[in-house]
Amino acid sequence: MPPLVGLVPDGGRLEQEMRRLDNTYFDTPGAGLRLFGVTLRRRVRGSQTGWQLKVPNGTARTEFQSGSPTKALPPALAKAVMGLRAGDRLGPVAVVTTTRTASRVLNADGELVVEIADDQVASGPPDGESMLHSWREVEVELGPAGKKKDLKQAGKLLQAAGATPSTIRTKLDRALGLMSTDRQEPAAKAGTVGELVAAYVAAQCDVLASNDIGLRTGARVVHQTRVAARRLRSTLRVFGDVIDAAAADELNNELAWYAELLGQVRDREVLNTRLTNLIADLPPEQVRGPVEAEITKTLAKERDDAAQRLNAAMHTRRYQHLVQLLGRWKTTPPFRAAAARQDKTAAKYVKQAKEKADKRLRKADDDVELLHRARKAEKRLRYAAELAEPADKRMKRIARKAKDLQTLLGEHQDAVVAANFLAAISAPADGENGESGFTYGVLVANELNRAAEIRESLRNWQPNRPHARRNDTP
Repeated sequence: MPPLVGLVPDGGRLEQEMRRLDNTYFDTPGAGLRLFGVTLRRRVRGSQTGWQLKVPNGTARTEFQSGSPTKALPPALAKAVMGLRAGDRLGPVAVVTTTRTASRVLNADGELVVEIADDQVASGPPDGESMLHSWREVEVELGPAGKKKDLKQAGKLLQAAGATPSTIRTKLDRALGLMSTDRQEPAAKAGTVGELVAAYVAAQCDVLASNDIGLRTGARVVHQTRVAARRLRSTLRVFGDVIDAAAADELNNELAWYAELLGQVRDREVLNTRLTNLIADLPPEQVRGPVEAEITKTLAKERDDAAQRLNAAMHTRRYQHLVQLLGRWKTTPPFRAAAARQDKTAAKYVKQAKEKADKRLRKADDDVELLHRARKAEKRLRYAAELAEPADKRMKRIARKAKDLQTLLGEHQDAVVAANFLAAISAPADGENGESGFTYGVLVANELNRAAEIRESLRNWQPNRPHARRNDTP
């Protein structure tokens, strides 16, 4: 371990302590948690006693803790992992004992910047009677007062002293070795279209799995979850000849069902934000009656009802089946012979997607429904280009242009949806409250005018043309 004083900020200090951590890890018989990088453990040792659930979050991990000393999984964590269990029971799968030298870098206010844990680790079977493996690893964890640059600085210091980045995600993976699916032949050979598709599909499956826990613990991940489902469905469609058709239909049907439930929640959130902002932008003399309160109350009720339907669906056998499908598609996507084509040929699929998107936009003219379909085609083009980018850097530019057009078409769709909603909600107000009716009329007119302006701009669409930003462009 190199000297760590160079990481200490002015006025700060370095503290060290030794800890022994005894952990028992839990999973399903089919490794339903570990498959998606999720770990659940019970720790027994002094103040560290309790349960911990770690969930991937991009390049980092989100940790949920319970200080409960009981052997039974606390209800909050049991709820969090219910989806990934997919109906299977949890049981102990390994014991891991860690002797940790923890170095804590604190700032002048005594707040944690980073903690560097130098671990001597031993692991064995759940009965803990013997230890079969041992190793050393060093972890750097950012504290509440830390910034990314602190993490980067610590990483450079450790690597300069001879440390190398780990190729294994978690202590549990190292304790148990590679999963059986990892020891099989890869689903597609390196340098092929199949490899690109497999990587993109696995990434979306990971997001859906991690966000299952997020949804059950109150995280605001409805939008990201919906986008992952869209990306996955788009891949099944654009790269259809690479994948077994029957298997793709099965997954697509389940994803469509799930995405619709997510959309019912998300659409109310987007509409409420949009209308609240539109009302705030009106001149004061045009805001009459309790318009904002009426809109917020209506959409909140609809959003809550949709959230209850989503929650109920996530407790069904059908949802368990979807989770099982995601696990299979992540590890062994059902490829056809076309998956063996060179990865450069992925550009052909992107080209076809672009031709379809361009054709839909040309034919749409002023038809609202056709413009909405054109927007969906632009999304498929964008996602296909994202998938192909590792093999062809030109795809980045195509994806960016598709995103620009998708955003503009999305703004048009939002304006149309908002106008229709306002017209419907204002009907009772016209008879009961003339003041509110006036403001509803102004809002409807503004939204219809906005939609008309966008349709006019699309007649001479330029990819780099400035446009209004939306908050759900992913």
